Amino acid sequence: MAGKKNVKEYLYEGLEQKPKANTGCLRGILYFVCITTASLFLAIFGWNCVNDVLALIKPDKEVQITIAEDFNTRELARELAELGVVNYAWLFSLFCDYTDAEEHIEPGTYTINSRLDYNAIVRSFVIIPVREEVTISIPDARTLLETLTIIAEAGVSDLESLLREADEGEFAFSFLDDVPMQPGRLEGYLFPDTYVFYTTASPRSVLRRILNNFNLKFSDNLRKPLATMDYSLNEILTIASLIQMEAANSSEMKSISAVIHNRLNSNTLRNLEIDATSVYLMGRENIHSAADVREGRLIDSPYNTFLYEGLPPGPICSPGTEAIRAALWPDSTRYYFYALHVDRTHRFFRDSDSFERFIRSSDAASY
Repeated sequence: MAGKKNVKEYLYEGLEQKPKANTGCLRGILYFVCITTASLFLAIFGWNCVNDVLALIKPDKEVQITIAEDFNTRELARELAELGVVNYAWLFSLFCDYTDAEEHIEPGTYTINSRLDYNAIVRSFVIIPVREEVTISIPDARTLLETLTIIAEAGVSDLESLLREADEGEFAFSFLDDVPMQPGRLEGYLFPDTYVFYTTASPRSVLRRILNNFNLKFSDNLRKPLATMDYSLNEILTIASLIQMEAANSSEMKSISAVIHNRLNSNTLRNLEIDATSVYLMGRENIHSAADVREGRLIDSPYNTFLYEGLPPGPICSPGTEAIRAALWPDSTRYYFYALHVDRTHRFFRDSDSFERFIRSSDAASY
């Protein structure tokens, strides 16, 4: 029993006696050759793909291609490959999918060069609209509708789209935080100035540009007084719009502002009785006589300052800087009335008797 070998010793006895073949070095060489060959292949393939996308080294050849109305980018890629413009149809098709090129490519016949990179090829198939510049001057005292009509008539967007964006668009300006999202909410905020727009500008970009100008013009020296006043920015802008519509010239703006502030602080003369609100309700284009203005005084609306006390709900036009300054810093007077003289400027009065005598005189303008 002592001389017997166990199974493990028996099985491995022969193997231990045979010399091992020196194959490790050969396997290492073969592994190195395979890895090097694969890497070289991938490098060449990768270079060819990059060259095709970026057109680093490509032949100079012009070809003509027609893109049908019902084209798709895979068919277009195959045709470009057949014409020698691209080397890999699948790669160009992948590029088109990644960049959503199909949404921008327009059907038509084009002449392109094979030296173009993928991006330039796609751009060759895009009809870029001519971006014509238009200079637009928006005067003071224009309503929202009048302002947007001026912009639309200049060829920048259309009136319906501008009105819809003005009513429904959201704009990230803090001065609009307290303005309810409702039709006409931008009334008074489209600052009167001269603007340059592209005719291809979107309604949103147009309105954002004008609102940004308001934000710049309503600077800190105009905002700071609000902290010490009992009026909000929207209320000051409303007062400024009334001044802007009423004043014959800038020199009488602070006097008109004084009348408005005096009435707002009065216990007995709470109705502002400003004809400009009647004009706003009627529409400036419908006012042709004093009778038309009087008709506006009968319209039941919170904007009617003959029927309702205090300020209207919001501005009635876009005021300029001078009117805003007048709203913030009125003259210190005891005027509660004013009326239009035949010379087209206003006369101011402290009491109703003086006012009534004037409007019955031949010095008062009828309209």
